[in-house]
Parts: sequence; C-alpha cells; structure tokens
Amino acid sequence: MGFETVTWTGESEPTWYETFEGEAKRGFCPTCGSRLAAIDSDIPEIGINVTALDDTSGPDLVPIHASFPDNAVHWLPPVPETEHSTAG
Repeated sequence: MGFETVTWTGESEPTWYETFEGEAKRGFCPTCGSRLAAIDSDIPEIGINVTALDDTSGPDLVPIHASFPDNAVHWLPPVPETEHSTAG
C-alpha cells in the first residue's frame, strides 16, 4: 500500500520523524505517541503497525513481514515466513 492511498482517521495525521536522515521515517500518534507506521526510501509501500488498525478483517490485509517475531504479543497469530529481513 503506497503512502498516498492511506486515509488516517482521528484528529490529525501522524507526526513523522526521520529515523535515518533521507532513508527512513516513522509515524507516531500526535496525541499518545503510539508508533503507527514506517516509510523507507527504498520501499514503495508504507508499513503500518497492525495494532494501529481499527479493523483488521479486510481480505486485502495480508501480512508479509513481522519485525521482531520473538517479541510478538501472545494474542496475535504468527505471520507465515513470506519475507525475510535483517531488521527483525
């Protein structure tokens, strides 16, 4: 999903911070500070944290990667190994 196709709800859009200058940005809720999303310059899609979604029942929501799977919350089903990343 590209950044321009995401519709944010609530009082305002995320507050974005460059975590690696010119390479990556992370979006946080401006009210509570929860991490919502990530944009990396070399990847055309936006990464959205599943816990930031109000509704996860859509058939088009297919996880392709789980960062830090060893630290996943116990109630979230594991993501099948479909992509590998050195980040997590």
